[in-house]
Amino acid sequence: MEEAKNMPQESYGEYLHRYGLKNTRHRKLVLQLLAASHGVLTAEEIFQQLCLQGETINFSTIYRILEMFTKKGLTERNYLSNSRKYGFTLHSLGHRHHLICLRCHRVIEVEHCPMADFEEKLAEQTDFSIVGHNLEWYGYCPECRKH
Repeated sequence: MEEAKNMPQESYGEYLHRYGLKNTRHRKLVLQLLAASHGVLTAEEIFQQLCLQGETINFSTIYRILEMFTKKGLTERNYLSNSRKYGFTLHSLGHRHHLICLRCHRVIEVEHCPMADFEEKLAEQTDFSIVGHNLEWYGYCPECRKH
């Protein structure tokens, strides 16, 4: 979904249509925030940011949008154990590996795949055609550990 992060604002509507979603103002606003984020955003954080921008939107509307985005494969839901909430990021295809800070929710992409050999053996053992996987580690980034 790097494509969405680098997209001009007027293209967000087309992006939504590609996922079978109507192009509404609120959906575009939520998509913009997710695309601009370098971390996981909770529904509450999205709500707060939109309110700070002067938008009038109900929290329940944001939550419904996020659930719809997740159902359509546009976003992924990540459980943030320290706050017992779910956060959302734009979905990326293939396999990916993330470090997620439990305090600031920053997401760091891990380049090397430590699961490649295991995935190959698992596919052989199960005769399963594996097309991707997700691997997430949770902890505290260097900045948050200073505080």
